[in-house]
Amino acid sequence: MYKTIVVHLSSSSAISAALNTAASVANSMGAHLIGTTTSGLAELNYVLAAGAPVAMMPVTGIDQLRSDAELRLQAFRQHCREHGVVSFETRLFDTSPADALLLQSRYCDLLVAGQEEVSDGSLLIPAPLPGTLVTRAARPVLLVPPSAPAGPFRKIMIAWNGSPGISRTIAFAMPLISRAAKIVVAVCNPESERIDAGGEPGADLATYLARHHGNVEVVLRDGNEDTGVELTDLAGEIGADLMLAGAFGHSRLHEWVLGSTTSGLIEGTRIPLLMTH
Repeated sequence: MYKTIVVHLSSSSAISAALNTAASVANSMGAHLIGTTTSGLAELNYVLAAGAPVAMMPVTGIDQLRSDAELRLQAFRQHCREHGVVSFETRLFDTSPADALLLQSRYCDLLVAGQEEVSDGSLLIPAPLPGTLVTRAARPVLLVPPSAPAGPFRKIMIAWNGSPGISRTIAFAMPLISRAAKIVVAVCNPESERIDAGGEPGADLATYLARHHGNVEVVLRDGNEDTGVELTDLAGEIGADLMLAGAFGHSRLHEWVLGSTTSGLIEGTRIPLLMTH
């Protein structure tokens, strides 16, 4: 079971969906929930040290940055009380959101963030946060779209491609899999993706999962669409409320570049998406 969950408290208006989902999972497992936010002061110091022109300076001062962050923490505490989360705490960092969350991913079971989040503040050029987390975090990352219901996750779809990433995601997701009513192994474009070459695509995984869960089904889909689009559409068709997928990316001059399927799933998913690399 998950016993420590970290949720990112961003300044985005879509944070409520991620927070609702994190609280729901924490309640179902009796987990300790940590609400984490950042002030942006580290980015401000970087801009000042670089000698940025006055026009690039934020209109808010240091006190306002801290005040805004404290308001997010206060809202988190109130949300936990209203939703019956028994064990929770708050943490405020002055580093970037990515640095703060990657650090905490070493000491938790699950990291929760918004699907559409970018690094907080407008001090520097905003960078997408989800891609950074799913390729570098030490624990699985649950990305929650703004309109996603809080759960529980009754039907889980596994985007199976035979990669080590999705295998690790499945292992991390066992606490969720054991509570689901049905597990669907989705195999899209198995020939072009070279999934389970020489065998029945998804069959070995279904056999393995059947020892953990009594209701497992394999769904094959061959189409002309991009694999990420096919998976997203299939999740909607079968009524899945959680998708598991492996994250793929590679480093290019110290910058992580996401694979096309990984990027497509993050951008297009309409249900919570659990990923790890």
